[in-house]
Amino acid sequence: MSKRSDLLASLLLVPASLLVLLLGLELFFRFVAPAPDIPAPAFIDDVLRHEPGQRGVYWSAPFGQEDVRAPFAINAQGWNSARADYPQAHTPGRLRIGVIGDSYVEALQVPPDASIAENMERELGADAEVFRYGVSGAPLSQYLHMARKAVLPSRPDVLVVLLIHNDFDESWRNVPGMYTKSFLRLNLGQDGSIAELPPEPYRQGLLSLVRNHSATWRYLAYGRQARFETLRELLLPRGKAVRHQANIDISALAGREPLDRRATRYLFGRLAAEAAQAGAKLLLVMDGVRGPIEAGSPDSMDYGSGALSLNAMAAEEASLLGIAFLDLHPAFAEDFRQHHRAFAFKTDGHWNAHAHALAARVVAVKLRELGWTTPTPQ
Repeated sequence: MSKRSDLLASLLLVPASLLVLLLGLELFFRFVAPAPDIPAPAFIDDVLRHEPGQRGVYWSAPFGQEDVRAPFAINAQGWNSARADYPQAHTPGRLRIGVIGDSYVEALQVPPDASIAENMERELGADAEVFRYGVSGAPLSQYLHMARKAVLPSRPDVLVVLLIHNDFDESWRNVPGMYTKSFLRLNLGQDGSIAELPPEPYRQGLLSLVRNHSATWRYLAYGRQARFETLRELLLPRGKAVRHQANIDISALAGREPLDRRATRYLFGRLAAEAAQAGAKLLLVMDGVRGPIEAGSPDSMDYGSGALSLNAMAAEEASLLGIAFLDLHPAFAEDFRQHHRAFAFKTDGHWNAHAHALAARVVAVKLRELGWTTPTPQ
């Protein structure tokens, strides 16, 4: 009986020790060495965004070297912004611009007043107000949904949509992610039909629960950039080589190009039609492929291959539909030629403050060239 009791006590000691260890780590990463803050999501008015009113500090310091540290401020409408509120009523005589995008517009990596939107507002002067609507992981299909539900109802004069290279295929492919079910996606039928799959209300799963409430997880996954999928790749390696550029697998681009193009043409068309119906002018802005530029690659301006082929595709589809289009790649290339300054954080990969300021300046110049800096009478 004594041996059995000793065995039971030993077995119970293991989970108890793990529990104490986890509790200790949670306390340590909350009060001694605080983990990065991540804004909690919310599903409001049928759109995934952030819980309004949150404040925090996002940071990333892999290998002990700090790469990113910035405060964030979630406003009354649930968007990271230097503006505490986006009023529905227009300010007389002021140009209103809405900027839609994913984590590049969300911009947790820079202070709230240093994103592309706030920089655009400074570039355009006191007669402009620029509201941004960004959420991590959103693809092009979700931008259409955000435009319909969150942006166009406020009747902006100009709608700016920032395109990233993974926006196209993730609009129609099933991809893993905590939020993907809450994004609008497309079903591309084999008969040429296209159907919109409405977003599902956000429900917090186990991974989301851990992400939102575990300081230890945030410290490892965001603060130290521990990539748990690396272990998965070691245990379950992929069957083919993967070539990454601009955060996409460029080895698969050619095979999915027809589907990417179908989705792009449909979504660009719907964005243009619904912006026009709301009285807004539409400008599509495409990120550059910055890695080859910074590496001095001789192919850094080759639009016929790699991720830059998506810039070419997006420009072609926009031209066919008569939509104003701005490719940031040449501006990034010229800026690097002159200044040799990086555009992204070393390990995070998102735009740094320099890239946000440069993109804002180029967009402002484009808007002036188009003659779109005068507000529409309301």
